[in-house]
Amino acid sequence: MDLKKLVPINDSLEKLVWGTCEPVTALLEQGTLPARWSARYFQLLTAAERCLFASDIWPKRLFSSLHFASCYLPLRYEVWIAAGNRRSLQTQQELGEISRTTEILFWNTLLEHRCFIAFEAFTGEQKRLFDLALGDGCPLHISNNPDGLKDWRAELISCLQQLERTSGDSADWPAWILITIHFISFYLDLALKKRIRQSHELHSDFQSQPQIDHVCKRLSEQFPCHSLVLLIRLWLESTHCSRDASGLPVVESLPTQRVSTVSPRTVCEVLLFQPDRT
Repeated sequence: MDLKKLVPINDSLEKLVWGTCEPVTALLEQGTLPARWSARYFQLLTAAERCLFASDIWPKRLFSSLHFASCYLPLRYEVWIAAGNRRSLQTQQELGEISRTTEILFWNTLLEHRCFIAFEAFTGEQKRLFDLALGDGCPLHISNNPDGLKDWRAELISCLQQLERTSGDSADWPAWILITIHFISFYLDLALKKRIRQSHELHSDFQSQPQIDHVCKRLSEQFPCHSLVLLIRLWLESTHCSRDASGLPVVESLPTQRVSTVSPRTVCEVLLFQPDRT
């Protein structure tokens, strides 16, 4: 696909998220999104979706805007609440829909690009990343092994640093790599920080639940790790929930929280938001 078709969408989305109409100030000062902001976001997301499904390479700037809208706007809203303001059901529902719709786009794209089948064509560091996040090396297999988790984090950082050296100058990245780093930064961070009750179930709104069920069914046919699909379902069903200070959804967990000595968040976010050098 010709990525030039995404240029006007990318520019409009970047202006919407980061420009003069950016929503952060409104959320921090008023606890609401600007008027018609979410409608415009969904309009651009729909336009982008048609192009993104047809390309396994994405503009990194476009992905960063989507990543920020999904994961950081709810966090900015929580700053407003932490200042002693009352929670707005409308704002929380808007942010939840923005996050959920964006996340479903990511996972549908990953499935559409069939990276599971294309694994053998990956470079060495790409194979390492896939294995450490989505394959047999996923830390969900060793979540109760502190030494194993530290080794996993060290190998992950080494892998991401190598990817940065080989791809850091590029404005366009393989979509599955961007989505995988996003998954590591937030989804796996949730699993590593909290001992989630396995029996705890969340129910999203009625309209989106069939979408979540469908994408999770397709993912379960590709992922060998059942716990990984459950984690993705948990995130998708908790997008409407309150967020903690690190932007993770507040879900029911066992009393003892894990000390986050292995959180990969910082190195992932630096890589995602680092501007290209072209």
